[in-house]
Amino acid sequence: MDKQPERDSERAPDERSAQDVDAKGDILSTTLIADIPNTKDDFVGTYLLKSKTLAESKGGAHYLKLRLSDKSGEIDAFVWQDIEVADSSVATGQVIKLRGRVNIYQQKTNVRVLKLRPASENEYDVRTIVECPKTDPEELLAVVKKMIEGVSDPHYRALLGAVFSDEEFVSRFKIAPGAKSIHHAYRGGLLEHTVSLLRLATSICEMFGDLDRNLLITSCILHDIGKMQEYNEELAIERTTKGRLLGHIVLGLLSLQRYVARVGEFPPAKWETLLHVLISHHGSLEWGSPQVPMTLEAIALHYIDNLDAKLSQFRTVSKRHKDPNFEGFTTYDKLLERYVYFGDRSTEADAVEG
Repeated sequence: MDKQPERDSERAPDERSAQDVDAKGDILSTTLIADIPNTKDDFVGTYLLKSKTLAESKGGAHYLKLRLSDKSGEIDAFVWQDIEVADSSVATGQVIKLRGRVNIYQQKTNVRVLKLRPASENEYDVRTIVECPKTDPEELLAVVKKMIEGVSDPHYRALLGAVFSDEEFVSRFKIAPGAKSIHHAYRGGLLEHTVSLLRLATSICEMFGDLDRNLLITSCILHDIGKMQEYNEELAIERTTKGRLLGHIVLGLLSLQRYVARVGEFPPAKWETLLHVLISHHGSLEWGSPQVPMTLEAIALHYIDNLDAKLSQFRTVSKRHKDPNFEGFTTYDKLLERYVYFGDRSTEADAVEG
């Protein structure tokens, strides 16, 4: 019979309360969520606390529900002992360290927390907690600046120069996430996504000679700059108030207008053309664009943006949602509306990344 995600009657007699963790060595190892053993054995891990909720079971027992994540996946965890103390000892968005034990409820795995505390910085590698760019941010930024040097149109070049001469902009651009959860959803994800688009744009401009390369390169660099304000810069990525109210397309254009004012004279027709490419890059009204793509450059940006996002999404699903019952497949993904087949590809990718 499946165990309820409630109080476990098999409490070990020597088990200490959830918040009692010796910071000097009680916890010596760590377990990724994907590697949590499906046994009654205790395990230890450091995880990002994405959310916590005080709740009450049908039987009237109070508990603390946690949502934990690391780069390998997410899982629910439950605290049943000393819940108020445990609740006050850790905060959402914090990296925590815990000792836990697997519990199965309705064929889904969760964790019964035996003890937990905030993790010290020297107890974890941030690269195991969240995804990170595969390439050093400075190297990625160098690619962007090199592409700007190749923009021959004086007005686009002046606009990009004004944007990237702003040191505060550049420092935030290097660490901004590309999304909250779907693709490039990690610090530095926006920069990584931007470089991917620049490389794709360079290739298709060589294939299709009638594309305005200067316009497309400029649009690739600027299309998502509003995400710097749409999302926070924490490990636990959340939308800001501005992000929820306005969204990154509007926020990006508001920022861009300020840089255009610094440049001075910018031909109105050229400005409208650039604006159209930027506001239509989601491709359709139902996907959040106030206009559909109507130019070659606009439709090109939309498709290369969507291609890079979808490939990133497929990779994430393949790594995090392997189906234990069907080798080589993921479990059904509601956003993608399909199973993803990865075969032994994920193993090869992990070996390369490692």
